[in-house]
Amino acid sequence: MSGTTKRKRCLSRLTTAVSAAALLLGTGVASAADSPVASEDGNYAPSTRPAAGPEKGTRAGGRPSSGSKPEAGPTWKQSGSVWQVDRTVALLRNSVTDPDGDKANLTFEVWTVGTDGKPKAKLKLTGQNPDPANQGEVSAEYGVIVSKMVASGSKATVTVPHGNLKPATTYAFRTSAYDGSLYETDWSPYATFKTRGRQVDITLPAPKRDATDPAFDTSWQPVPGWGSVQTKDAEGEQHCEATAHGDRLCIAWEPATRADLEAARKSRARLKSTRAAYPPLHASCEVGATEGSYLSIFTRDKACMYGKFSVKVTDEAGLEEKGYQEFLYSSHMSTALTGTELKLWARVTPLPMPAGHLPFPAQPGAIKLTISPQCSAGCLDKPAYAWDGKLMWGGSYDIDPHEETATATVQWSGGVPDESGKKDSDLSQVLAFAPYATFSTSVPETFPTDNSQGFIGNPVFARCDMVYSPAGCVFRDYMPGYVFNTAKTPAAAAHAWLIQTKIREGAPLSYLPDRRGDTGEHGERNKYGRDPDANRKVICPDGWAAKSGHPGTTPVTDISASDKPSCDEFTFAASYNSGGMPSDMGGTNPVTSGDKCAQTYATKLSDGTWRLYDDERTAAPTWSEVCGRSAMSGWVNSTSMSRFPTFAKELRLIDQDAYFVRTPGFDKCDASKPTIKCDIR
Repeated sequence: MSGTTKRKRCLSRLTTAVSAAALLLGTGVASAADSPVASEDGNYAPSTRPAAGPEKGTRAGGRPSSGSKPEAGPTWKQSGSVWQVDRTVALLRNSVTDPDGDKANLTFEVWTVGTDGKPKAKLKLTGQNPDPANQGEVSAEYGVIVSKMVASGSKATVTVPHGNLKPATTYAFRTSAYDGSLYETDWSPYATFKTRGRQVDITLPAPKRDATDPAFDTSWQPVPGWGSVQTKDAEGEQHCEATAHGDRLCIAWEPATRADLEAARKSRARLKSTRAAYPPLHASCEVGATEGSYLSIFTRDKACMYGKFSVKVTDEAGLEEKGYQEFLYSSHMSTALTGTELKLWARVTPLPMPAGHLPFPAQPGAIKLTISPQCSAGCLDKPAYAWDGKLMWGGSYDIDPHEETATATVQWSGGVPDESGKKDSDLSQVLAFAPYATFSTSVPETFPTDNSQGFIGNPVFARCDMVYSPAGCVFRDYMPGYVFNTAKTPAAAAHAWLIQTKIREGAPLSYLPDRRGDTGEHGERNKYGRDPDANRKVICPDGWAAKSGHPGTTPVTDISASDKPSCDEFTFAASYNSGGMPSDMGGTNPVTSGDKCAQTYATKLSDGTWRLYDDERTAAPTWSEVCGRSAMSGWVNSTSMSRFPTFAKELRLIDQDAYFVRTPGFDKCDASKPTIKCDIR
C-alpha cells in the first residue's frame, strides 16, 4: 500500500471520528479539527478569535451566518465595487441570520488594502464608542468590533472609533456571526471601502505670543450714492423752471469724473490769483481719489465728495440753448470720534466749456449760485457756508474762471427728546447733510431776472451717539475693519478667513452689542436685549471642546501653561450673522445647533507643523453651511478677539452697524477650489 493511500485512509478515519464526537456533543459544535490554526493571512476560523465570547460545546443547534454583501457608510453608496465613506468614523454593517431564530451578533475585522486591491494586514482596532450597546464594543485583545445582538434576518451595524482610519484611504472588512454559543465556521466575503479625503488643509505658522497687533482697517471707501469714476453709478438729475420771459432755467447734478477733477486742477494751477483763504480739510482726499476707482471716498471720520453742477438757460421748449456752464463741486467733511463738532468745507470751480454748448455772455450777474449745507435734524444751529467771495460769475469759464471756497462748523444738539422728554432710545442720532444749490441769472434784456431754480443734492449721513463716553460722531455708512493678528493667532485667523471667504463671500457683519442696560455705556446696547453669550451657546455649548471637539486639537501650553482646547465660532456670537441669533431678532443665519456648521480643528503635527483641518470624523463641509465651528487653543481663540472691545469703542460701533474682518496673510490662498489647501507660513 502506498504512503499516499495510507494518509488518505488516516484522514478519513479522523474525519469519521470527529463527526461522531460532534454528534455526541450536539450538532454544529466545533472541535479543534474544525478550526484551522490561525495564520497571518487571515485563514483562521472565527472561533479562534472569540471576541464575542467562548463557544459552548454543550449547545446543540445550527450555526449563525453573515450576509454575503457587507456594506460601509455613510453614505452607503459605491463607486464601482468600493463603498465611498464620507468620514473616517465609518459605519460598517452586514446582515446576520440564525437557523434557530436566535438573536446573533457580528464580529467585524478591518484590513488594510494592498496595491493589488486585496486585503493586506489586519488593523488592531482601538478606542471606545460612546454607546457600545448600539455602536459596537471594541475588543482590546483581538482588535475587532463586536456588534450588539440583533434579531435573525436583520442587519448589525458598528462604528469604527476615531483614530483607526486615515482620510483618503482604502480598507476592507469582513464579519463573522455568533449567537451566544456558536460561531460561524468562516468569514463573510470582504467588502472594500474608502474614507473621504480632507477638504481643508491650511498650513499655519506657530502662534507668536508677542507679535505686534496690526492697526484696524480704516482705509478709504466709496461714499454711497456718489458714483464711481468708471460707471457713474449714482444717478444724475435736472431741475428746470419756466420764467415769465419765456425761458427755462435749469440746474443739474451728476457724479464728477476723474477728467473733471484733472480739469479743475489745471485751471487752479493756471489761476495764480485763486483764493486760498480756506484750504481743504483733507489733503489726502484727492490723492486717494486719484489712485482708486472712486472720487468720492470716506473713512469713519473723514469724507470727500465730488459732484458736477451744470447750469443753463434755454428757450421755453428747451431746444435753443442761450447759456451753459459746468462747475466741479468739491465737498469735505470731518466728524469728531470723541466730540460733537462737525466741520465742512466746499469749493466751486468752473470747468472748461464742453463742445456743442453756448457760453454765458460777459455780463455781471450772468451766473449766480447759492450753495448751503442742509442738515436734516440734530444740528444745534442751521449750518451756513462762509464763502471767501461771492458765488457769482460774469460769464462762462473763458470769461470768468475764478473759484470760490467756503467752510462751516456744525454742533450736534445732543439728541432729539422723545415725548417723555428723554433722549432717543438708542442714544444716537443720524444727521443727513446735502448741498442745497440754486441758480439764477441776470443779463439785462436777454435773460430772466426774477426767477431761480434749485435742488438738494445727494446726502451723506453722519451719526452722533452717547453710547460711548465721551460722545462722538462718525459717518454712519462707513464700514471699519477688524484685523486679525495672524502671526499671534493663526488658527483663529485661518478659521475666520475660511468661513468669511468660502461661505460668506466677503459679506460684511452686523454688530450685536451686549444686552441693553440703563447706563448706555459700551457693552449694553442692543434693541432685543439679546445676550451674545446665548448665541455662543447654540454654536459652542459649554464643555463642547472637551466632550466633542476633535481629539487632535492642540493647546499652546508653551505660551499658556493652563491652555486647553476651546470652541471658536464664526461668524462671531456678537453679530446678527451668528448662527445662534434667532430670526425673530434679526438673525440672518439661524441654525439649531453648531453641528450644522462647517467643522474644523487646529492641530500641531509630530513634525512641529501646525494645520487647520476639516474634522474628518464627520462629513466634509458642503460649503452650503451658514457658519463655522472650530476646535482650537483656548489662548488663541480668546486672544484673537481680545481687541474687539477697543475696536468697537474707538470706531463707535453701535447696534447693527456693519463692519468687515481682515485676515492678513491669506492673499495667496484660493478658496474657489473644492479642496482648500494653502501654506501661509
